[in-house]
Amino acid sequence: MTGPEPHPELSAWVARTTGGARVVRRTARPPAGGSVSGLVEAVTLHLSGGRDAPGTVRVVRKRASAHEAAGLETAQAVRQRAPAVPELIARGEDADGTWLITPYLPGAPMPDRGTAAPDRLFVSPAHLHARFRGAERVPAGLPRVDPRWWRELCRQWVVPGLERQRAKLPGDTLARAVETAGRAALHPGVRRTSERLPRTLLHGDVHPGNVLVDGRRARPIDWDSCRVGPALLDLANLVAPGSRSFGVHRQAWEHITGKTLDIGTTELGRRWAELQTCVQYLPWTAGNRTAAEVEAAVGRAERALDGL
Repeated sequence: MTGPEPHPELSAWVARTTGGARVVRRTARPPAGGSVSGLVEAVTLHLSGGRDAPGTVRVVRKRASAHEAAGLETAQAVRQRAPAVPELIARGEDADGTWLITPYLPGAPMPDRGTAAPDRLFVSPAHLHARFRGAERVPAGLPRVDPRWWRELCRQWVVPGLERQRAKLPGDTLARAVETAGRAALHPGVRRTSERLPRTLLHGDVHPGNVLVDGRRARPIDWDSCRVGPALLDLANLVAPGSRSFGVHRQAWEHITGKTLDIGTTELGRRWAELQTCVQYLPWTAGNRTAAEVEAAVGRAERALDGL
């Protein structure tokens, strides 16, 4: 953050949340670790005045894609009822592109999928998905999970990403993974499933490493994969249908909408989510896990394809 004064929206947020304090000094540093750490600053705002204001408050300033900023801004419509949606304090453009500012969120990433998480983590997406079900009130520029998007993901992201891991993977494992991604790109079940599943606004990349947990609070961070697609994509990496946490989500969704969550659509959405998450993370799995784990992920993708 440069310049003698903070952004006007940030100044207004500070005044509103601290009883009238103003920013007198700012210090910034990159956060520790994380896949987007080079794009993020943790900013400490040093304050003066205000009614019982703290001496400092912390915010995060991030270089973001235009669709991340647009998606997070759109999600603010449910934030009062969906506390897992981070507050967007300000967004803008400068010579280097799009930036956004959010409050600093304490906590640590969830260790793994089986870790217990606060119920609000599963209630919040119910509000988000119900509000934007049908995708009629989302920005036109957000990526949409449709057959064309899926083909491009498989061919232009997954296959090249796997090829870059050629030195690490056994040849037969690499060949099987590439073949599965290529088959998934053109599988006839993809179009049929895409036409049947309702679309909504998604965070798009909810997994334990992207969820910060602090006591009873849990929030997904890094909305760079914000998109329009099937709702189960926001749950597949955290819970399984039939689990207690999915039950919390289902009950919240049914209470919000007044409708029963359709079992058939839920199962189809689960199969799609299993396919997409396995395939889109294959390059990461190949680069960070063992060949056996790559084989297991490919096997899950193959079974999901058969299930479609």
